Amino acid sequence: MLDEYTSEFIEFNTGQMSEYYLYLSGQKADLELAPIYDRYGDLFSRDAIAGLRQRLDACPEHFETERAAHKRLLNFAIDHYLENSVKELTEEVSQYEATASLDWKGQRLTFQDTTVAIRTETDRDLRREIHKKRAAIIEASNDLRTERFSKLYGAARALGFPSYTSLYEDMRQLNYSEIARESESFLARTEASYMSALNDALKRDMGLSIEEAERSDAHHFLHLSAYDDRFPADLLLRVYSDTMAGLGICVESQKNIFIDSEPRPRKSARAFCTPITVPDDIRLVIRLSGGHSDYGALFHEAGHAQHYAWVSPSLRPEFRYSGDYALTETYAFLFDHLLAEPAWLAGMLRFRDNRDFIRSAILTRLVTIRRYAAKVIYENDLHSSEDLASAAGLYSRLQTDATKFRTDGTDFLFDVDEGFYAANYLRAWAFEVALREHLKIRFGEQWWTSRHAGNFLREIWETGDRYNAQEMAAQIGIGPITTDLLVEEFNEKLK
Repeated sequence: MLDEYTSEFIEFNTGQMSEYYLYLSGQKADLELAPIYDRYGDLFSRDAIAGLRQRLDACPEHFETERAAHKRLLNFAIDHYLENSVKELTEEVSQYEATASLDWKGQRLTFQDTTVAIRTETDRDLRREIHKKRAAIIEASNDLRTERFSKLYGAARALGFPSYTSLYEDMRQLNYSEIARESESFLARTEASYMSALNDALKRDMGLSIEEAERSDAHHFLHLSAYDDRFPADLLLRVYSDTMAGLGICVESQKNIFIDSEPRPRKSARAFCTPITVPDDIRLVIRLSGGHSDYGALFHEAGHAQHYAWVSPSLRPEFRYSGDYALTETYAFLFDHLLAEPAWLAGMLRFRDNRDFIRSAILTRLVTIRRYAAKVIYENDLHSSEDLASAAGLYSRLQTDATKFRTDGTDFLFDVDEGFYAANYLRAWAFEVALREHLKIRFGEQWWTSRHAGNFLREIWETGDRYNAQEMAAQIGIGPITTDLLVEEFNEKLK
């Protein structure tokens, strides 16, 4: 029976990932999850969850791998029991966003196009206007998102958990209140250097004071448009290929990674990686427009793609399709951080006078991490209290305090990642700093030019998601994952 369950588990993941790929890449107008959930509903029924829990409880403690595999299947079933309970609302929200558009400068912009338009618009008044129109689209569907989260909370209680938070803490074996406190500490310990660096950068680059800065300004600020000519779109894929070649990875020979860079009107503005069949069919999707943001997005998603593509095909499916998302995000951050390495910029892009850019890139990275630290705090409060009525005000306050870009409450549910995913990002940023330093010590400051470093990465990628982030850090020889090194790096480099 378990073999049959595992076989259908693979089929479900492949079907679901294929659907997300086609929809988010702009090849499909509607996201059709309901037929997939209906077909495989027995995998995450309450009976299935009870049976998987019994198997886990019956497995002896010293059978660590067997217990880990059973736990992954149980987590999968619970995760998708929740998603199955809201699948119609998920489709409705997705369809609304896929068909939403607005008039701008005599043309129609899709909802996905507005992100790029805000990011690249140099006129502040126009940028604010696009942001306002985009916010109106989001606001119009917030009632659906509110209903969806209310149902998710109800589904968690139906499984016997006191709350959505307690369910995910049991699944992930994490304490989100502790991670929220770590986030608060991170914000406090980087506050002074952040305020000083941001104040100088806003005045220099945008003619703004911190008090004037708004969320629409943040999108443009993070893009680092002044350096766009240093990151031409037509070189991006070649630079990616050359970087991987330094590690002994020939991307042209990687038939299991398909890079989808074809422009489509409704293609997601946010690059993404879809592991359809691990390790045989990995899709890396990006909208090429050039600039620092595009390069960072491709290298981030390439970190995911390489991780999945090198997973051993003999690994149990439970460790190929499910695990601790902080682990794969660590590999993604490792590669997008190359854009802040002076030697990589000089060698790959002949960008040698890069000191000012690197400082700007590090600052924009801190903007992002502080934004996610605030998300961790917000989502812990939101999901623990389940107070959707006052959440918009809390979201606005926390985001404004953390980033210093004035943020209203419109995105209070749009900006929530499922299952406390923001906590995975924070843990991954903390792990990435330690992993990067480990690579530099073992293989040299320019670790990305070392085939030995490539061999090391392939060895750990082969284990897929067998280990969580903390377990992998221990296997490598890195101590406990904390934000201490992250704080030190930012405070040192933003002096």
